[in-house]
Amino acid sequence: MRAPLAGIGQIYFQSSPLFGALLLGCLYLTAPALAAGCLLGVGAASGTAWALDFPRAEREAGTYGFNGALGGTGLCVFWQCNVALLCWITLTGIVTALLSRAMTRRGWPPLTFPFVLVMWLSGATGPALGLAPHGTGAVAGCGMAPLAYVFCAIGQASFVGLAALGMLLCAALARGRWQLGAWSLGGAALAWGAMALAPLVAPAMPPAAMATGAGVNSALALLGLSVHERHWRWRCAGGVASIALCAACAALGVDFYTLPFVLSVWLVLALTSKKDVA
Repeated sequence: MRAPLAGIGQIYFQSSPLFGALLLGCLYLTAPALAAGCLLGVGAASGTAWALDFPRAEREAGTYGFNGALGGTGLCVFWQCNVALLCWITLTGIVTALLSRAMTRRGWPPLTFPFVLVMWLSGATGPALGLAPHGTGAVAGCGMAPLAYVFCAIGQASFVGLAALGMLLCAALARGRWQLGAWSLGGAALAWGAMALAPLVAPAMPPAAMATGAGVNSALALLGLSVHERHWRWRCAGGVASIALCAACAALGVDFYTLPFVLSVWLVLALTSKKDVA
């Protein structure tokens, strides 16, 4: 179970199986079906990586498993459990592992881009292929109370619904390396500030429509750029860019999931070098 649990932990850039087990427990407390979907997705992805003999160190670090884990969880959030859903999750694990390997071989971090593609594909073709929507979804969004919002946004990066569980995940991040917990909190706080000020800039656009997504993407952007050791200014720039992309996607009616995080991190990585400090 080491590689699958590490894959679950890699949703937050953690290769620790212990962190992965904690996250799996948080998913179970949110909704048992989410934990089951996560396990099936990461199991299919890790099995694919093992069967095709992907590099052992990367397999054990969970590099090829986290998109399968996140995809399996996300599919359970939006679709009812039936045979079609189980097939979708299994295929999600296989396809995301293959796509992650293709991107990694070219020296480009896949981040959660394969997960976004799977969610788009399920939305476009799922009903025709047997998926039945939940309607309201299995996880509620975040409210705008400041303290609850920041921890809720951190948890919602993996569809963990309760702010208290998000606080637990943040504490686990900080225990391994306190800067990671601080940067993830900072990203969520940055999004809260932007959402609180949004009505002053664009009164016609209600911030609640994208508040949760902005918090998730900003927290992940600052966390990811911290792991990639970019200067603090670039980390903040990535968070701001992710929030702006959330607003643009919401205005266009696009289901963006974690796409703003992916695009903003890719942009900063393309413009900078490792340990790019002033």
